[in-house]
Amino acid sequence: DLSLPESGSCFVVIHDGEPQPYVEKFEIAQEKPIGGEWTLSFPEGWDVPAQVKVKELKAWKDLDFSAEGKAFSGSVKYSTKFVADKADVQSGGVKLDLGKVDMIATVNLDGKALATVWCAPYSLDISKAIVEGENELEIEVTSTWFNRLVYDAAQPESERKTWTISGPSANNALRESGLMGPVKLVFGKK
Repeated sequence: DLSLPESGSCFVVIHDGEPQPYVEKFEIAQEKPIGGEWTLSFPEGWDVPAQVKVKELKAWKDLDFSAEGKAFSGSVKYSTKFVADKADVQSGGVKLDLGKVDMIATVNLDGKALATVWCAPYSLDISKAIVEGENELEIEVTSTWFNRLVYDAAQPESERKTWTISGPSANNALRESGLMGPVKLVFGKK
């Protein structure tokens, strides 16, 4: 039996011989939230500012935007900086936990592409990429087109930016999209 979360996935390995239990080798020693200011960079043409600075991560629909901006669908780059000390870097491994994400996230640390995560848990090992001192974190989050299709369904055809044969109606509620966090560093025991 497999129990998966909504939109979840897993790998199933089938081999000959006795079943081997999976043992998590990463034991959590401590967690540190990545707080402070985040810069969100939006593409042009969707009635959202090019850049927005926030102290609290939340869904795009909950940002202080116009109705069209709240229905943004596409990709947004989130960037921030955090400081890691020597003990952090020399711990028993470091994971980056993105918390709640909708839908897919590509992570870069100090300009180095690390991984793309698309299902819970939105977490990845950054042990080989994190450095002592300042680290620049960039997360590009891409959503589905659902919210934009809902918004456009309520617009006159001549003002729509998206079309589909059969999509959501204007009466559908907007879904939570974006990086909602909390984003944190998870340190392993030595």
